Amino acid sequence: MSSTPYNRQNSFALFSAENPSKQQSGTDLDAEFNAVKLAMDDTQQNLAKIQDDDGALKRGSVGKAQFDSSVSLGFRAPAQWASGVSYDANISTVFRNSIFYIANTTHTSGASLEPEKWDEIADFTAAAAIPDGSITSVKLAAGAVAGDKLADGVVANAKLATGSVATNKLADGSVITQKLADAAVSFSKLGADADHIIPAGLGPLPWSLPTLPSGWDWADGGVLLTSTAFPTLRQSLIDAGFPHGQDGSGNPKKPDGRGRVMAGADGGANRLTSSYLGSSAVLGAAGGAESVTLSAAQMAPLNISGTTSGSLAVSGSASAVVGDSGGGGIGGGGNFGHQQTIGVAGSTSGSLSVSGSTTNAGGQAHKNVQPTLVCNMIIKAH
Repeated sequence: MSSTPYNRQNSFALFSAENPSKQQSGTDLDAEFNAVKLAMDDTQQNLAKIQDDDGALKRGSVGKAQFDSSVSLGFRAPAQWASGVSYDANISTVFRNSIFYIANTTHTSGASLEPEKWDEIADFTAAAAIPDGSITSVKLAAGAVAGDKLADGVVANAKLATGSVATNKLADGSVITQKLADAAVSFSKLGADADHIIPAGLGPLPWSLPTLPSGWDWADGGVLLTSTAFPTLRQSLIDAGFPHGQDGSGNPKKPDGRGRVMAGADGGANRLTSSYLGSSAVLGAAGGAESVTLSAAQMAPLNISGTTSGSLAVSGSASAVVGDSGGGGIGGGGNFGHQQTIGVAGSTSGSLSVSGSTTNAGGQAHKNVQPTLVCNMIIKAH
């Protein structure tokens, strides 16, 4: 908007000189003052466009068009440096070998970049090696390193300062299996939280391999001394009242799972009682046997009965002596005797009943083992 220039209407000094006895015309004065007001109003309106009420330069009133062509503003978006390209001083920017440059001289590039014609803004060349422990939490803005910016397994323990990755630097659910190198997080690195994941004392459990996994111990009934590598398990067994026994010096024993299968404490269910287990089925109790020898008292009596029928044939011979044992005889002389063989033959038929009982004296053992797979037994130790 252009300003209305002040257009003078009258010369009051000339009028007074020519008419010393006359009064100035009110109409002329009004016309003159109106012309002045019009010019002043336009001037104030235009001034408001470049000045705020606090007297400072109007915010947003100066743009690129208000600057002389000799003044450069900012720079062009960077591109890869190339030969045979015209570059403007203080405006043209390029990338070359991961370094960000701005031209300090207007020129057309030759076969190679001329360093004296460029100013380095930033070097984005990746460091050949990051000193161990140099990346600390205070060097990272909250949320600055997102999961999608990290290749799987690239952040190793050696590249992180001790304690640099605090809980508040990890978004919920951000640490997934793919972001952990093999064995990167062991139970020894979890501290007390390891017991929250798998509590000490879990087991005995079957283990199919001959060597222990990390954080576990053999469930072999051994004594846990004060020097044990598994103080959490030791203290848990002490706090529980030595359910698997102790060595007499206050050192608890681990459960002994060797050659045994596991059963739940009976707890009043009367499914596993002392009559058959050999001890009360409470925590830590053991019983049962690989084989059993039955006694006669443990076996039921055996009764046998039956009926037979048929015929019975009898044959044979017999001798008989007939005589007088006295002193007389025929003719008054000594003893008289006579022997004769008599034949006997015949048959008979009928039925025969047989009954009776027998007992087993026992003394022989028999197998008492269920179908079994043998494994090592282990217990969670911390």
